[in-house]
Amino acid sequence: MDFAPSEPLLDSSPAKGHGETQASFMAVTDPFVRSSVGLQRARSVSGDETDWRKWNSWQSWGSAFSAALPLFLLNYSTCVSYAHLIISGASAIPIRAAAITGMHVFSCGLTGIILPLKSKCPLIVSSADISVTIFYQQVVNEIVKGAASQGLLSPQEVAATVLLALPLNTLLMSLVFYLVGKNRGTVVMSYLPYPVVAGFLGSIGLAIFLGSFAVLADGVQPTLQGIMQLCRERGRQVGCAAAMALGALFLRSAGLPARVLAVLPTAACMILFWLVVLVFGHEVKDLREDGWLFPAADFEPFWSIWAVQQPQLVSLSLLAPKASTFLGLGLVLVLSLTLRVAGIEGSTGYSMVIDDEVKWTGLASAGAGLCGTVIGSHSPGLTTFNLEAGSSNAHASVLTAVMMLALWLSGFPVMNLFPRFLLSGILMNLGLVMLQEWMWTARRKVGKLGLLVIYAQVASSGLLGLLPSVLVGASVALLTAQAQLMKLHVLKYHVSGQSVTANVCRSAEQRELLKANRAAIECLGLEGFLSEGPMIKLSHYVRQYVEHNDHVRFLVFDMQACQGCNVSACSLLAKLDKVLQNHRIEAFYSNLESEMSGTLRSFGISSERIFDVDSKTATSFLLALEHCENSVLDRALGHCQAASEITFASVEEGDLQLALQKFLNITEDQARKLSSAGSWCQKPLDYALTVQGRLDDTLHIAVPGHSEVTEFVDAGASHAPAHKVAVNRHGSVCGVESVLYDEVARSTLRVTLGGSRFLAVKKTAVHELLSSDPSLSNCIGRIATRQFMRHADALLQALQLNEGGGWRGGHFDTQTAQVCAHMLHHPAADDSKNQEVAFSRLQSPTFVKKRKFLNRKSTIDAWAQDWWRQRTGD
Repeated sequence: MDFAPSEPLLDSSPAKGHGETQASFMAVTDPFVRSSVGLQRARSVSGDETDWRKWNSWQSWGSAFSAALPLFLLNYSTCVSYAHLIISGASAIPIRAAAITGMHVFSCGLTGIILPLKSKCPLIVSSADISVTIFYQQVVNEIVKGAASQGLLSPQEVAATVLLALPLNTLLMSLVFYLVGKNRGTVVMSYLPYPVVAGFLGSIGLAIFLGSFAVLADGVQPTLQGIMQLCRERGRQVGCAAAMALGALFLRSAGLPARVLAVLPTAACMILFWLVVLVFGHEVKDLREDGWLFPAADFEPFWSIWAVQQPQLVSLSLLAPKASTFLGLGLVLVLSLTLRVAGIEGSTGYSMVIDDEVKWTGLASAGAGLCGTVIGSHSPGLTTFNLEAGSSNAHASVLTAVMMLALWLSGFPVMNLFPRFLLSGILMNLGLVMLQEWMWTARRKVGKLGLLVIYAQVASSGLLGLLPSVLVGASVALLTAQAQLMKLHVLKYHVSGQSVTANVCRSAEQRELLKANRAAIECLGLEGFLSEGPMIKLSHYVRQYVEHNDHVRFLVFDMQACQGCNVSACSLLAKLDKVLQNHRIEAFYSNLESEMSGTLRSFGISSERIFDVDSKTATSFLLALEHCENSVLDRALGHCQAASEITFASVEEGDLQLALQKFLNITEDQARKLSSAGSWCQKPLDYALTVQGRLDDTLHIAVPGHSEVTEFVDAGASHAPAHKVAVNRHGSVCGVESVLYDEVARSTLRVTLGGSRFLAVKKTAVHELLSSDPSLSNCIGRIATRQFMRHADALLQALQLNEGGGWRGGHFDTQTAQVCAHMLHHPAADDSKNQEVAFSRLQSPTFVKKRKFLNRKSTIDAWAQDWWRQRTGD
């Protein structure tokens, strides 16, 4: 993490100048929000300006220097602060912070040249990062603790081991970065829930805030007890650091320009501190003893980062990193790097390949590790500041890196000029801003359950550490996801037999019987993932429904829109099946996945009531619905007459002509002329009489009682047969659109029983016959109109069954909506006079919310009542 400004998390951030959102000082960009400033910058750069490799403009270099100078100061401040943070737990070991600072400065210079030249975003500024600092800090603390437990090593040997362990872990971590980027492994990080990511960044902010106190005094533990003790011993220094941090927040709210905001707090504190020292004549030696200044640092030649290494004193048993630390915090480093690159992409508007950025970070840091230094990587804040400073190429980034290398080569002890409270205030401000961004401002994004995840993760990071906090956050996210899943509804539609039919053409007697008994069949479509909570609510709803509906005898469950289920859902469905049997209701299950159908069978549901295989002409739902209709006819007639018999034996042409005459309702002379104009034929199974979208030149008239034709409409389904419009054994006219109206066929008609009989008449013969006999045209047109009406009814039925579900709730028809309305106004079983209690006992949600229940519209029965009111005005 870093100290430069970034785009605010939400539009409600404090405000602004010049009509643009003011960037926050020392903040960290939300990686999931693309900055409008960055997008405008990316669009405004065109032509030669987009080619940042063209170094031909001195004016560009001059402008880049004005941006590079504050970037250099902020970057060096980061290096000094994080160097002290790394060795904050090793105060008894002779490790000079200047040596660690030199490692950081060299690494930022080296990686600061490589990364912007290899990145898709030329504005990249490389800097130290707090997550990397915590990793190194843990490595140092483990070596110190291991040496203390052994009690055999001198402080010099421990220091030598620590100084060699830092570049060694740099090389190992660089290898991890390279392998993750090369093998496209960052995609795994995208599966982390957003609240977990926000909680991680909030945990980083807490670590930065607590680490700021360790800069004020050597050996301070970042715990509540340690901070309280520090406040008692060095209250003025803590007060000055807090004043600087709060002053930076105030300047941010005042709307100062980003370039001024980044430099002004640091410069003002530096000047004010040394003015006070000069005016009051304080001795520098006394200031160092009182903790205002760091211990005096001498001139450090650039080769000192290698001269401090003493491999002969290294303890090999302590040099190797612990597997738990390396793997655990290594995962945190990969996650942190991925999020920082995503944040840069969002704030600058440049399109970046995250895997490539991670790979090149590994290569650049490997170079730094081979030179005996530490990891340098992308800084979202400094990069965003570079953008806001007006940079459009890599000049400012490279100049910043060159200035860092120049400082390293000079060996000048700049640290002697920085008071402790200044660097502590920088860290404190960064931590406070990140905590505000991710623990307060993010509340509008993540909601209450998301905040629960963030707070639990941040709190656990303070108690357990960063890696355990990610695990805690993921666990809490799973629990909250389960709680949200429990609140879902899975009912897509609930309709009766008056709205859906099996699309099978039946005799007039059968149609009348089905019309009289349409309330006996009902269909429930389910959607989403079936789990405990939704199935408990659905089961409660169905039980209430069947208690208030005495007519239903067949219930078809349609699982076509379901995306999966667990064993608990199947168990609850099996229990509901037994309840329906007790009410003398036979349940059928259609459009099942093979695994779900097997699970239902294991819970005792018979295979005869499970329809999980589509036929060539119909989905399993329509097959189940046809089975229910046949059962209704069987009960009404005493035997099943669901379909007319088809005769395939040798039939005289006169018999076929007579059947055609009755079907078209024409005279004998008209039937004879029509037969003479065409030819009688038999078609094999699956023969396409018409094809959707094709222009045909032949009119096929299916002979009633001697043919079966099925009409399909291809609606674009990828894993289901074309939608069946009708199965007709009572005669049909095929190809009317093409022959009579010169239009392509609107549906496909296929022979579904081999040997079916047809009269085939060519288009020219049809036109000659109809022009000579207009009454015959009326008869054929009347049949075609009825077919089109049946076509429209079938498509309307399919549309209705796909309308429900999602945010708008389930779909109902008049029959089911009336029953649900009766349910809502039915008194409770215990004759309670409290209407609100009565309603709450009839509601379907698992968790009862008695307050404002009458206004709630997220229950299944309330959906039905809304459906009824919209259509009746009641």
